[in-house]
This record gives sequence, structure tokens and C-alpha cells, in this order.
Amino acid sequence: MQESIRVAFFDIDGTLLPFRAGALPDSTQKALAALRRRGVKVFIASGRPPIHLPLLHALDGIPFDGYVTMNGQYCYLADGTQLYSHAIDPAALRTLLPYIQREKISVGFIEKDRSTFNLINERSAEFCQRMQQYTGDVAARIEAAPIYQLSAFLPAEKQQDFLASCPGCVAVRWNDDFVDVLPAGGGKTEGLAHVLKALGLTREQAIAFGDGGNDVEMLRYAGIGVSMGNACPEAKAAADYITDDVTADGLANGLRHFGLI
Repeated sequence: MQESIRVAFFDIDGTLLPFRAGALPDSTQKALAALRRRGVKVFIASGRPPIHLPLLHALDGIPFDGYVTMNGQYCYLADGTQLYSHAIDPAALRTLLPYIQREKISVGFIEKDRSTFNLINERSAEFCQRMQQYTGDVAARIEAAPIYQLSAFLPAEKQQDFLASCPGCVAVRWNDDFVDVLPAGGGKTEGLAHVLKALGLTREQAIAFGDGGNDVEMLRYAGIGVSMGNACPEAKAAADYITDDVTADGLANGLRHFGLI
């Protein structure tokens, strides 16, 4: 099977990089380089938006062939060529505004090149400082540009109430502090499908690595799905193979297991 793999998709947090930690593991950097030398295209597949990626300096200098960002809602090649985009219906966002104002929920409204928060509170303050996020007129942003994703800082028990106020949307979570809200039908699987179509490849020719709840469907969809040893139970259950932790050469060992490096 490994000879047929032509493209690899990697989540960032907990997969390429340890959560809230510094350097890219040396074994991971070498593994990515070896994979590309074999002619396998290397893509990021993350919940993060394009504007966050330059702030992840641990990935500086690592060549990627393309990016599946915002959980599949905006996909593009390394040269900037857009492969796919899927925005949230503005009507749903207008419906949401009174709810988040009343409940004082901190939400990031994420565009391709911009992210605007309605408010920053104790739950979102550390993240907003680290990722250089600021408040603004989110109602105006809804009318000005496509909003591809929301980052809603709320506990899991409030998730359903939030979605009831944002019709036509779904939620995926990879962080205890917040949930990513996408248009219904969205997710990393949708992004992968459009990237593969653009590349002229099939899902059987893809391998995907992940660790979070937002990776579950991607791991099931790819020809080979690999969960990290530090993955959540749902991601492990969805994977074809469970490798070691991100800090224990997990990515390299997973690629080695399938004879890809």
C-alpha cells in the first residue's frame, strides 16, 4: 500500500508540534524532508487559519506543498493558488450576534487574512495575546468579507446552545478552551477531498496524521489514517494505526511503520 501513497496530510497541534511547546522535533523535520524526497507531497491539515501560520515559528523553513486550513474551509497550494473555499452563511452569523452579546461569549470571526473578536475575556485572553488577536466590529466584518470559521471560547456543555443560535453550522473541538464552528458539511474531510481532486489523486493515495476530535473523519477518510500516541480516544479509534507520542518520534515512527521513509 505504501508505494501508492502520493500525498500526506498532517495536523499541527499535537501532531507536528507538541501543544503549547516550542521546537519541531528533529525526527519530524527529518521525516518530512525524507518524505518529500520520495516524491510524496506534504500538506498541513489544521484547524488554524492562514493568518496564524506565520506565528508558528517552529515551522519556519519547513517546506509544505499546500495547506488545508480552518478545518478544510480554505485550501491552497504553497504558491497561494486557491483550491477550495467554503464560507459560513452570513445569515447564520447575523442570527448568532444577539446570543453571544447576551451570553458574553468570546468569539473569533475568521476570514482568510483577518480574525476579529467580538470581545476578549478570561477564557480567551491568553490565546488572543499569544496569537495577536484583537477586538473589532464583527457585525461589519460579516458584511465585508466571507467568514470561514468561528473560534468560540466556551465549555463543551454550552456547545449545543451556541449551535442552536447559529443555524446551518457544526462544531469540532481540538482544544479544551474553544470549539471551531464550521458550515454544515464542512470539516477536514471536505478539504482533503477537494485537494485530492485538484491533484488528480484518490483518497487511497493519501495518508493522514492527527490527534484531535477534528481529525477523526480525516483519519477515516484517508487511505491510511495514523493517530498520535497522545491522541484523544476518538482519534485513536478512527485510525488504522496508532503511533507514538508527538514528543517520542511519533510522526517519524508512523511513517517508518508504513515504509514511507
